Amino acid sequence: MLRIRQLLLILVPLVALGAALQAQDLDVSVRLYDEQVYFPDSPVNALITLHNGGADPVTFRLADDRRYNVAFDVRDATNRRLENTREFTIAYRANQQIYYRTVMLQPGEQLSFVERLTDYVRIEEPGLYTVRTEFFPGLRNGESSEPLRSNVLNLTIRPGQTPQIRREMRFEAVAQDQLRRQRLSPDEVVHYMLTARQENNWERFFLYLNLEKLYRQAPERDRRFVRLSQQEQLEELMTYRDRLEEQESQPDSSLVAIPDGYDIIETRYTPTDGQVTARLYFDRDRYRERRQYTYELERRDGFWEIIGYQVSNLPNEALPQ
Repeated sequence: MLRIRQLLLILVPLVALGAALQAQDLDVSVRLYDEQVYFPDSPVNALITLHNGGADPVTFRLADDRRYNVAFDVRDATNRRLENTREFTIAYRANQQIYYRTVMLQPGEQLSFVERLTDYVRIEEPGLYTVRTEFFPGLRNGESSEPLRSNVLNLTIRPGQTPQIRREMRFEAVAQDQLRRQRLSPDEVVHYMLTARQENNWERFFLYLNLEKLYRQAPERDRRFVRLSQQEQLEELMTYRDRLEEQESQPDSSLVAIPDGYDIIETRYTPTDGQVTARLYFDRDRYRERRQYTYELERRDGFWEIIGYQVSNLPNEALPQ
């Protein structure tokens, strides 16, 4: 019996050593997922690929929260390593349970996923940076964890306009309006938009709409939008506007429906956010369809913009014969 116990004591470290060596067969590589012109406030997405370059299967732990597997070593031109973002540090240090799955890659197989580099590391100044991914196959465990390191890629952050100027440029490019916005109250903005739709005046209809935020209301569209380059995002918003004009955009057909009448029921707002409830009427052959719209507004640069809406159906009314 004593011999068996001694044998087990010898085998356990050997098995652990074998697992550690097995993880070293993983090749880790990184590249920019949606390479574009980056500014200090631009999101930078990195495509991380794990490849089994060995002759045997490789197993490792992959956490649902990739922060427990992944770190980025980002250095400036003086070789100074940049600090993690405050949000990353708080989340990583939080006392919470880590959920993970064990992944096995056969020889020649690979696994890829996208992580937003700028969620991990603060890049605040323009310049040339080097980026290396660190992958922890056994999850990060304080200072004792040893990562696998990827190739090094170059990342250029260019100086540019302030975020406010670029947002305004994008708004103007999408709106394509020749009209001058006025400093209307939230209920006046909704009244202006609905009246413009009744008159089939598209330029006025879009004047106070924030198309980007309306587009990103739908979760599936938002997930697609964040993966596009800045130019592709602009093209996507232009297409969205065209589809609204053609009344072919789902699920936003209710946004461009032409009401036969409407009432503003309630208006509530703070200095930055507003909500307007309106009742819209649509006359059919023998009845009047009634819907209640709740418009969400946001104040930007002194102007109120519609950034979202919800619709609920009300009981129909019979029309006078």
